[in-house]
Amino acid sequence: MSILSALLFFHAGLFRAGLFITVIIAIWGLVIYIRKLPPSGGFRSTLVLTEGLFIVQGLVGIAMFLGGRRPHDGLHWLYGILLVIVLPIAATYTSGRDPRREPLVYGIAGLFMAGLTIRAFTTGA
Repeated sequence: MSILSALLFFHAGLFRAGLFITVIIAIWGLVIYIRKLPPSGGFRSTLVLTEGLFIVQGLVGIAMFLGGRRPHDGLHWLYGILLVIVLPIAATYTSGRDPRREPLVYGIAGLFMAGLTIRAFTTGA
């Protein structure tokens, strides 16, 4: 197995993990909001791990690009960049505001990210 094949396999695995975790964040955040509960440490930790996952996926994608592999559509790059910046934007938006809305904002961000993840898959290798 070549290095490029291994990177592609890893990138695809990160896609599956990213889709799964963004759906979990969406459901978890919306349930917390509806039940009027404060976000837990576990919820916030999941957000941090999700951000790390998409950063690693982006780095693997860059490594694949440098190895000669190209996505089918240039929009793949846009979706990848958006996946890395959505959670920091949501964090900036919720900072210093009504903490009650925090899980709602992250729940909606999770839904948006799940959609971006699917779109990135359809435009990728």
